Amino acid sequence: MHGKEEDGFVALKLDCGEDIFQCLHKAIQDFHIKSGYILMGIGMLRDLEIGYFDGDKYLAKQIDEAHELISLQGSISTKNEIVIHLHCSLAGPDHKLIGGHLSKGTVNVINEIFIKKVHEIELGRNLNPETGLKELYIS
Repeated sequence: MHGKEEDGFVALKLDCGEDIFQCLHKAIQDFHIKSGYILMGIGMLRDLEIGYFDGDKYLAKQIDEAHELISLQGSISTKNEIVIHLHCSLAGPDHKLIGGHLSKGTVNVINEIFIKKVHEIELGRNLNPETGLKELYIS
């Protein structure tokens, strides 16, 4: 992974074989990100898992073959614990889109990811017993 920061924006280039979440954790450390938004990401992923929340639980789908990463968005919160919440859209060789909550993925060829750090807004996560989700709170 290689990255650079300017005016609160962090640009990352991830290389083939890197774990997307390990790279984002490293970026959080390297660029001192306390709260932030993943504005966009493009490239390719393989060995990934996406989920769909059915109102009770996440239904996970493992995808081993490489897919184009059409879009990637999410949030980064570090209060109490580091949580990287990502959603993605992917296209396979048939050009059909799939997507959902990204819970793991390996870079295939390259990923380009852009993060906006926020300083006045503090993001955190608290477990909501009614939904069973660690929901975003903003302070």
